[in-house]
Amino acid sequence: MRLFDALDRDTARRYGPKVKAAPMANVDYKVRFQKWSASRTMKPPPSCGRIFAGYLVVRQLGTAGQYETWIPGEAFDEIYTPAP
Repeated sequence: MRLFDALDRDTARRYGPKVKAAPMANVDYKVRFQKWSASRTMKPPPSCGRIFAGYLVVRQLGTAGQYETWIPGEAFDEIYTPAP
C-alpha cells in the first residue's frame, strides 16, 4: 500500500495526517470485508448494485483506532495526495 497525505487540516484531524491506500473497487472491498472483518477493524462496505473504482484506505495509522474503509476514487482524490 502507498502512503498519502491529507490535503487539509480538518481531514488530518479527523482521520490522521497520513493514510495508506491502494486502488480497489467497491465489490472487491465487500469481499475483503466478508473475509477479514472478524479479525480487523473495518468500516462496512457500501452497497454495490454497481461497480465503482475507489481505494482501500487505512486511517488513523499506528493508533489504537486504526481501521480500514473504502472511498470512491473522486472523493479520495479530493482529500488525499501521494506522500513524497
